[in-house]
Amino acid sequence: MAYVSGGTTIRADLNQALIEAPQADVGLIGANLLPLQNVDAKAGTYLKVQLAGGELLSNNALARESGSSYSRGIRSFASANYATNEVGLEELVPDDSAKDLNRFFAYEAETAKFLLRQLKLSHEKRVADLLWNATTPFTIADQTRAVAYTQALVATVDVARDVAAAKLALAQYGYESNCVAMSANVFELIRRSTLLQNQFFGVVSNTGARLLSEQEIAAALGVQNLLVGRAAYNTAGKNKTYSGSFIVPDTKIIVGQVSGGEFTAGGIGRTLVWSGDSAGGFVSESYRDESRRSQVLRVRMNTDEVVIDPNAAVRITTNFA
Repeated sequence: MAYVSGGTTIRADLNQALIEAPQADVGLIGANLLPLQNVDAKAGTYLKVQLAGGELLSNNALARESGSSYSRGIRSFASANYATNEVGLEELVPDDSAKDLNRFFAYEAETAKFLLRQLKLSHEKRVADLLWNATTPFTIADQTRAVAYTQALVATVDVARDVAAAKLALAQYGYESNCVAMSANVFELIRRSTLLQNQFFGVVSNTGARLLSEQEIAAALGVQNLLVGRAAYNTAGKNKTYSGSFIVPDTKIIVGQVSGGEFTAGGIGRTLVWSGDSAGGFVSESYRDESRRSQVLRVRMNTDEVVIDPNAAVRITTNFA
């Protein structure tokens, strides 16, 4: 439930409202890395055709003599499980507060937007915790950067070399990388890095050189998409002085193949959404609580964020400072 704090007085002659962090939804990349995909069951099993057991890259077609038997492959399959869980948030919109605050903005509509933003931030945090955590979810070990990503070494940081090495490591597993993902801090460093600017503009003086855009960096790295995690959240907790931090950590850059749709399309993973309960992912609802003379707004999703293919990405350590 909303309330006016700090001893302030609402004035009828000021019919506007200041909403802090108006661009907070910008920079969410979780749904790009793990696209939303509906599933019919709350929990289930899916088939995995793996490189080794599935003999997907085996060189076992052999020459044969006339009348002799052909070489035969023995293909096996594996499986994996998922289980969705409901995540949600509610807020009271009292009738008296709504009538008062509607002078300034559409109180109920804006509250629904605030709740949806918080739900999206929670999804972003779960994806970041899964893909950037200390225990790698990927098959290929984290790659060591050529030069530490620090302000002091901005002239020698070589992100193009690091990404190229990661792409080659993935190519040995049969993957063509189409995406690089990083934090906002790492992005701001590499867009000023001398070697990357020289690669894009040619070797020129850095005096007055403009900063590289996301699209230009993607082109320089040879991928379709560069995802920069700019979403921030309050690390201090509820009702405490705001302390902001970016959700995507600075510790690693992810290079991989991202795709959506059915699992056969490949990609790192999916945000599995139980279609029987929250089709489309993010659901907004409202109901009446007459005992409190209030509308209750609710946002929710029933989901499981899953890495379906641990071979589809590799991480580069940054040692950012």
